[in-house]
This record gives sequence, structure tokens and C-alpha cells, in this order.
Amino acid sequence: MKAYLLAVSVGSAAVAVVALSLWMKQAPVAVDPAIDPIISGTTPPAGPFARLGSAASPPAVYSVSNFARKTVCLVERGAALTSRSRDFFAPPDCESVWPGLAKATNWTQNEDGSVTLSTVHGAPVLTLVRGKSFSYEAADPVEADLALLMLP
Repeated sequence: MKAYLLAVSVGSAAVAVVALSLWMKQAPVAVDPAIDPIISGTTPPAGPFARLGSAASPPAVYSVSNFARKTVCLVERGAALTSRSRDFFAPPDCESVWPGLAKATNWTQNEDGSVTLSTVHGAPVLTLVRGKSFSYEAADPVEADLALLMLP
């Protein structure tokens, strides 16, 4: 008897899921006339998925090499935060490549074409200049013998 009731319950749930999915496909999508699709389409996304990026600002992964220490790690330049800055992430193992690199959270494109990696409080960690193709080289501090190469 219990098995029969369980089978009926599961069958009823399955029928309800199928009926609901068919109804949702046919239900018209309500458009709020107060929302302008042009303006709302240009507003950056909010919420927990805002950092995942967009087609206009795709994330990029870089290999960071310290030639003096012979160490390497991978970092990620994330989605656009403003017109000049992007999210930046370096895992803890990047501390062996450059002290403080794992604390950098912001990638800021400067007017002269250089890039500044800074902490959440705005303290600069590194300043990079454009190298050949998809690479950057450390410009400040001068003793930093680093290169960032974009990975495919």
C-alpha cells in the first residue's frame, strides 16, 4: 500500500512539472512599459553574478612571471567596474611571484596607456606598461622584473 501511494505521489509530481513547463512556454512575457530597454540595457548588472563579465568586457587570464625569482602564477583580469577599471584577482600563491600581488583587487587603465594594479584601499601594488602583443611589463617599482602574458 505504501509503495502504491509513493508511486501515485511521484507520478502526480511528474505530471505537474510537465504541465507547468508547458504552461510557462506558452505564457506571454509581460513587459513593463515604464522600463526603457535601451537605458536598462546599458546599466551594468547588479547582484552576485555581476562579476562574471559581459561580452563587452570579457575576463582575461594572464601568466605572471618573475624572472629574478624564477616564479610564475596565473591571475585574472575580470569584468569592467568603471570605464577605466576592472576587477582583478591573484591567488595566494602569487605572493611568491611579487609581494602584495595577491592583495591587488583592481586593474586601472591610466591615460598614458599604463596599468596600475591596486589594493581594495587604492594602494598601488604594480604599474605595468604595454609590451609586445598581449603582454605587459612592470614599470614601477623599477626593481620588479615581471611580465604578464595573456593566455588564450
